[in-house]
Amino acid sequence: KVEKNQTSPVSKMTSDESEKLLPLHNEVDKLPAPPSQAKKVGTALFYAVSSLGVIFANKIVLSTYSFPSVQTLAFFQFTSTTIALKVASMLGFVNLLPMSWNGIKSILPLSTCYLLNILTGLSATQNLSLPMMVLLRRASILMTMLLEKMMLNSQPSKTVQLSVGLMLAGALVAALGDLSFNMMGYIVIFFNDLFTALNGVIMKRTAEEYRKSKMTVLFLNSFLSAIGVGIIIMFVPGEVEKVQNFAEWGNSNFVFYLVFASLLGSVLNLAIFLCTSTNSALTTTVVGCLKNVLTSYLGMFIGGDYIFSWLSFIGINISIA
Repeated sequence: KVEKNQTSPVSKMTSDESEKLLPLHNEVDKLPAPPSQAKKVGTALFYAVSSLGVIFANKIVLSTYSFPSVQTLAFFQFTSTTIALKVASMLGFVNLLPMSWNGIKSILPLSTCYLLNILTGLSATQNLSLPMMVLLRRASILMTMLLEKMMLNSQPSKTVQLSVGLMLAGALVAALGDLSFNMMGYIVIFFNDLFTALNGVIMKRTAEEYRKSKMTVLFLNSFLSAIGVGIIIMFVPGEVEKVQNFAEWGNSNFVFYLVFASLLGSVLNLAIFLCTSTNSALTTTVVGCLKNVLTSYLGMFIGGDYIFSWLSFIGINISIA
């Protein structure tokens, strides 16, 4: 028999506790079980394969065909992710929570880092050869380790710290032998490393807050990023005209790679989110760098902008080993 004055567990919770549990929910539901080891490995492999594909697709679009606007490519990728998730929600494959101002405000820091991460990453792809780009991306692991320690109280093992140190040493040697040195590329890749680390750590924390509907985080993130980059395109002088006057619009091969890169971008957005929310920000960063073993070697032949030197080549192999 239940007493009339007995209060439920929900009513005993303060509004602050309820909001911490799930920002867009007002009721307490049973939380999902922790991910299995197979799911952790699967999401990491999914991220590695999709990331490898999108890097080469972006490189072909931006370097081989010299597409002039990284912002437009980013806009296509964000928009395709938003549309794909909305359609999947309408068909009942994923559950998206209703959009609200509280939800948008809580996602805004993540969307800002995410947008800057994508834009700087595409700009680095445009300005650096693939082998040098993936090597200089090693610094994102160190930044992620430091941010996870500060923001998530996570402490990597001594073995992980030693491995990161060796990768960074190899990247430094390779940079000293980079005959195709591009100052803008080096500046952009530094900020890309920083925003990658921030994005991963903030995404992990946000995904934990929205653990009953993680796809809502990805949807709002992509939606807000598409709006942000769309505003940039509209207000940067000459950006629209530069895209409109691009000479390769009549080239079916270019159009194919542009569509392919846009669709792969949406797949990669999903893969990054699943890997980070299932594992950790550091795991996602490390997997991203490990898959670059193939990228480093294949990138010497794709894109046409890598200039061989023994110092650079030795540095690449030290960093990969």
